[in-house]
Amino acid sequence: MAEPVLQFRDVAFAWPDAAPLLSGLNLSVAPGECLALVGRNGAGKSTLFKLACGLLKPAAGQVTVGGLDTAQARAPQLARQVALMFQEAERQICHDQVEAEVAFAPRLAGLDASELALKVARALELTGLAGRARCHPFDLNAGERRLLTLAALIAQDTPLILLDEPTRDFDAAQLACFEAWLTLARSEGRALLFISHDLDFIARHASRVLHLDGGAIVADGPSCRVLLHPALQAPDALPAPTLPALCQALGLPPTADADAFDAAWLARLRG
Repeated sequence: MAEPVLQFRDVAFAWPDAAPLLSGLNLSVAPGECLALVGRNGAGKSTLFKLACGLLKPAAGQVTVGGLDTAQARAPQLARQVALMFQEAERQICHDQVEAEVAFAPRLAGLDASELALKVARALELTGLAGRARCHPFDLNAGERRLLTLAALIAQDTPLILLDEPTRDFDAAQLACFEAWLTLARSEGRALLFISHDLDFIARHASRVLHLDGGAIVADGPSCRVLLHPALQAPDALPAPTLPALCQALGLPPTADADAFDAAWLARLRG
């Protein structure tokens, strides 16, 4: 069995003079997994992400990334193991040219000029930004800026990637580009953990869904079970994804794929 790329062991975290935000949390993520993290606002989802990449240290327990204890490892070591997309893409852009932004992490990692150029070119191509390489990041639209932060993560080339509300600024074409990269990243064996309120997107892509509530993971399993369970929906008024919910109501096999739903429904009608 492959070693987990991310592990939480009995992790607790609280801000000073506040009640614990996370308590006794255990989590293991394997290479190639695509996990979605859901829960009400304030449930601790973004805090979990910051613990996972070492921006925060646990008050108790241990977080390891690629076998490194995040409380002990140095930032350059962690940057080779995990990359993070912020919810607000603008907050992590620090260069005045698209190409320079994408090159930042691999340059710090010490890549030679030829390898650096290849990584940057590939990242820009995968995100549809090859023609915008010389632009200022703030001349891009919101969706393009989010794709720019994704290009920087692609060039960083880590086994684990954390994505906080990754689809929030995308139009249809940008979403298609992102979803194509998501499929590619999984085929490369990268582990992906994302926070999203887009439950249709979660149902399409997550191999596993974690529901965080009251400082703990209260459900962990496939989207068809976790997102649709009435006990999990009621407390947070978390709506079920459209097609899986409809499948459940009609007694059809759960799916997030429109063609599969059409085939199942036609088979029922012809039944």
